[in-house]
Amino acid sequence: MTAPSTALVTGASRGIGRAIAAALVARGFRVGLTARDERTLAATRAELGNDADTVGIVADLRDPGAPQRILAGVAEALGPVTVLINNAGNAPSAKLADTTDEMLDEALDLHVKAPLRLLRAAIGGMRAAGAGCAVQVASTAGLRGFAFTSAYTAAKHGMVGLTRALAAELRGEPVRIYAVCPGFVDTDITRRAAAAIARRGRHTEAEALAELGAMNAGGRLLTAAEVAGVVADLCEPERAPASGAIYNLESLPPTLVEPRR
Repeated sequence: MTAPSTALVTGASRGIGRAIAAALVARGFRVGLTARDERTLAATRAELGNDADTVGIVADLRDPGAPQRILAGVAEALGPVTVLINNAGNAPSAKLADTTDEMLDEALDLHVKAPLRLLRAAIGGMRAAGAGCAVQVASTAGLRGFAFTSAYTAAKHGMVGLTRALAAELRGEPVRIYAVCPGFVDTDITRRAAAAIARRGRHTEAEALAELGAMNAGGRLLTAAEVAGVVADLCEPERAPASGAIYNLESLPPTLVEPRR
């Protein structure tokens, strides 16, 4: 693998983020991990070997000062970040009448503001290194609408829009920008959604999980490792497509949404 070699993964303590961190470590990257929960972050780093090629930094990305602090901490331990995986997020679900300003604010903070702030803070180091890569882990909710997810869907559309805007702005520069849009993935978030459906009394949790998986184009839930493999490929220059690629990841192989072939 050629440079860049130091990556930062947000939301790295569980689910897709943890799988991405593991995939990057396996491919020889030095990896900074950040998440809000110190206990789960430490457990994830321990699973990865707790060695000199990883560092964990506890932070809340809703804090405007967090990006600079995280990037400085990773740079001190591992070297400047030249690969950025914007994965952290939440998945609020509510009827429009029950969707609060707080729900909308948190969704926009995590899915739009934090990625923009991190990219803004990291871009100088990427330019100085002569190479860089940023991958936004969005959602199929960033490509179409889903009922009862107005805050989440709006935020994920914003994340995809941010990717499009930055790919246009950075065209011709040595920084590649991508978005991947997974469908339903077998994670804690999806299992909590299935449990909530089961509590309504019409389905068991297993039936609800199966129905969520059936909503994917491939007819099943993806695994976090499958999503991580796609993201890791984008981080390696020899595997990566041109900057600006956006993928619908409801099934494998992923479908290129744009630029159109």
